[in-house]
Amino acid sequence: MKFSLFKRFAAPPETRELAPAAPRSDFNKFELRAPSAKTLIDIFAGKWASDLSGFCPGLEPGGIGLFSDPRVTQAVHLLGANGRFDGANVLELGPLEAGHTYQLELLGAMVTAIEANREAFLKCLIVKELLGLKNSRFLMGDFIAFLEESSQKFDLIYASGVLYHMSDPIRLIELIAAHTDRCFMWTHYYDPAHYVGAQRTPRTIDRAGARFTFYEADYGNTCHDQFWGGNKPVASWLSREDMETAFRAYGFNKFTWILDDPGHINGACATFTAEKY
Repeated sequence: MKFSLFKRFAAPPETRELAPAAPRSDFNKFELRAPSAKTLIDIFAGKWASDLSGFCPGLEPGGIGLFSDPRVTQAVHLLGANGRFDGANVLELGPLEAGHTYQLELLGAMVTAIEANREAFLKCLIVKELLGLKNSRFLMGDFIAFLEESSQKFDLIYASGVLYHMSDPIRLIELIAAHTDRCFMWTHYYDPAHYVGAQRTPRTIDRAGARFTFYEADYGNTCHDQFWGGNKPVASWLSREDMETAFRAYGFNKFTWILDDPGHINGACATFTAEKY
């Protein structure tokens, strides 16, 4: 009688392991509509900060008019020539969704924009394609690290909405001073009489021959679609006086306040330029 190892040790049919099923494609990753502005914008549907309805009628917009923001006009009025930035080599810090980048390019600037938020960076690339930006380059990474490693000089550094997200705002001011003679800034600042938000902890530091106070707060939960803050867990605000003192300490001897809004809904804020002469 012949003996079969296969028959002797084979599992009964009902207990045998089945071969794994072939993987199925995730069809959610594919777009079935014809290409359009909306198919691009819908990649991040419900996650845009900017109002893009002007470029895509019928779109549910974000709440901020960054593509028609007057701050770019304020910048060119004080730091441009004949109402333009023609040929100016501009470094933009934290472009978010490229609304200001778009305006800077329309005014003739050659823009390098650095964004650390991966999702925001991809949104910038969508806007670049959607609006046909030709003279704007977007870099993915931390602009502090870029400024520490680069020796490049810029005609202007444009920094709207970034200083108050820094864990060390004085370090950013120092690095800006190392790379340009002209800076445009919009930022919140700490004013205890006009402050909305979490409790902040004061911490004093000595830097550049002066004493400054950081008003620090932890971001808390950043895992939501509308977190557009910094890439460190703690953000430090400066007082209005300390901001000006810091820029002057690093050589910006012309300081122009454009707008001071202590009653802003999210806390006191200011727009200003700083220049070296």
